[in-house]
Amino acid sequence: MKSTLPPERLLTYQASEGWEPLCAFLDVQLPSEPFPRTNSTAEFRARIGR
Repeated sequence: MKSTLPPERLLTYQASEGWEPLCAFLDVQLPSEPFPRTNSTAEFRARIGR
């Protein structure tokens, strides 16, 4: 994808970056609610241990 699309049309994004880069790329306002932080390492390990 990186070699096919112009840089302004492609967002390389990691969820750990939160709302800011995603909203800036989409040119939308930041949501008032916090970025969802689920599937942490602790949550994952707790699910596996069940």
